[in-house]
Amino acid sequence: MKKHIILLTFLSFCFGKVRVVTSTTDLADIVKTIGGDQVTVTSIARGNQDPHYVEVLPSYMFKVRKADLYFMVGMELDLWAQQIIDGSRNRKIKVIDCSVDINKMEVPTGQVDASMGDIHKFGNPHYWLDPENGKLIAQLIADKLANAAPKSSDLFQQNLDAFNMQIDRAILDWDKRFRKLQGKKLIYYHNSWPYFSDRFGLVAVEFLEPKPGITPSPSKLNQIIQLIETDTIQVVASESYFSERAPKFIASKTGVKTIKLAQSVGALNGADSYINLFETNLKILSEAFGIEYD
Repeated sequence: MKKHIILLTFLSFCFGKVRVVTSTTDLADIVKTIGGDQVTVTSIARGNQDPHYVEVLPSYMFKVRKADLYFMVGMELDLWAQQIIDGSRNRKIKVIDCSVDINKMEVPTGQVDASMGDIHKFGNPHYWLDPENGKLIAQLIADKLANAAPKSSDLFQQNLDAFNMQIDRAILDWDKRFRKLQGKKLIYYHNSWPYFSDRFGLVAVEFLEPKPGITPSPSKLNQIIQLIETDTIQVVASESYFSERAPKFIASKTGVKTIKLAQSVGALNGADSYINLFETNLKILSEAFGIEYD
């Protein structure tokens, strides 16, 4: 009897809601913000996980089996998502590529092959790390949720308007409080940050990886050490999921400041929402550069 009550309660809670699965926590947080209590949403990749490489598990297929919508990053970042979707055997699910309206950066010219490392032929896929792109993602999500649940379209639009207003206010605030970050040079572990750097005026002078997705080699580390000494680089930043071995080695040779940044919602303490993802990273960077902020 108790099990039946729990099941009925669960069904009552979920009835009428749009069931959503996303590839990443960033998309999940935006879906939750726009959909409110009219959606249930779960993310496949964890916030502290490398979104390029996700092991396909039967449990992920089970999550997708009953979903109405699947929001993916696209641009070849989450290629694993299609295998999960196919394995779910959910013929009714609608799959949405959230990159469709993005002004894509670093689109390669000419032929792309494996010798170039993890190069994405459609451009750099880390577009959610510009809050302006978050607004484009939210608009797409609102449209697709409205198609799935027309009776809730007014709610989705209200939530979208509130989200856009929150982003606009936050950008004005960040531009004021963290303006001294503009022009600061740093080295990143992986090329996840062109959208973020462009938005906030940071300058990426090099990457620890000799090629995208390739572990730093001794010769590459020596090159980085020389660059830090000649170009007076103060900070080396890496995503939360990378080993600290290479950054710590470089720090031991140069005294450079090494930090972790949150590449996704949930990657680090404090980055518990899409808005707080940026707030957290900007504070970490300011402290690493010794910059005061309000």
